[in-house]
Amino acid sequence: MKRYLFFIGFLLAGAGISFSRQPGNKIPRQVLVSAEVMPEFPGGREAMNRFIARQVKYPRSAIKEEVEGQVLVRFIVEPDGSVTGYEVLRSLSPDCDKEALRVLRKMPRWKPGRHNGAFAAVYMTVPFLFKLN
Repeated sequence: MKRYLFFIGFLLAGAGISFSRQPGNKIPRQVLVSAEVMPEFPGGREAMNRFIARQVKYPRSAIKEEVEGQVLVRFIVEPDGSVTGYEVLRSLSPDCDKEALRVLRKMPRWKPGRHNGAFAAVYMTVPFLFKLN
């Protein structure tokens, strides 16, 4: 039986502010790229890594085609801790991309980020490394 390795980690896109439009909202809203207190997965980074490792299923098509590499996904941790705005920044294959997004959509609420004393919407970026062993 083949074993599969998944690597999950955090990447920050840099410092700054970005603006995003919510569907149906004509006014752009502020989404931070970096905050004074960054959002945190419940239990921290190791807990997030365990959550993702338990959830990810290497796509059969990727196994068959021996696809290996990284999917880079960005999302927003909202001021209430909900996770929204998923997007693939670096694609590997349609099925690997879909699997990374599927797992991220199952995430529980995070501890939200704080900036200037208030809860803030903050971008987070997570790489998934798909590697056949």
